[in-house]
Amino acid sequence: MFDDLLGKKPSPLVTAAFDDMAEMLRRSVKMFDLACRALLDNEPLDVDLDSLDDQVDAGERMVRRAILEHLAFNPKKDLVPSLILASMVQDAERIGDSARALAELVPLAKGPRSGPFADRLRRAAEETRPLFQRCIEAFRDDDKAVGRAVMDGHRALRTALQDLTRDVANSDLSADMAVVYALAARHTLRVSAHLYNIASSVVQPYDRIRHGDES
Repeated sequence: MFDDLLGKKPSPLVTAAFDDMAEMLRRSVKMFDLACRALLDNEPLDVDLDSLDDQVDAGERMVRRAILEHLAFNPKKDLVPSLILASMVQDAERIGDSARALAELVPLAKGPRSGPFADRLRRAAEETRPLFQRCIEAFRDDDKAVGRAVMDGHRALRTALQDLTRDVANSDLSADMAVVYALAARHTLRVSAHLYNIASSVVQPYDRIRHGDES
């Protein structure tokens, strides 16, 4: 990654750290899928999401150790990619937390999740899933066009999920279902927002990571 920026291949430690972060995203999308199936498709959750989240957290620690080790031995080499990676890995770890939080909504619902709000959330989840792989492709290939596609996808999801939350507030749903749908929209939006932040690390200069694309 960032061959154009560096003019040479990054160090093996930095390359390995990016690979570890990609694996964090793969585990997180698995958590997201499982949580959405349990919440929106009323499927049993027979996988320990806490264990998967622990693996994501361990990945963050591995990445941070690799960055620290690299900078301790060669602080002048790959400094910018190291700083960018330290920012990206924080968002990757928080995606796992948000995915787990989706599953934690299931016991709050007194009945199955169905109807227009569940359908709208399901569509949002389906539009979120591809953003994971696109994020991996964006930072793996230093592809700003793919990164911008992730950012644009998040903006569309943000509008849809904010509209859904407003409609839930104005509905006659029972208290339990209103809470479940509103929080599900919030957690899905957080997943999308963290993917946006990762993509912005590829698209934006370092000082504008997590901010809009000015191009």
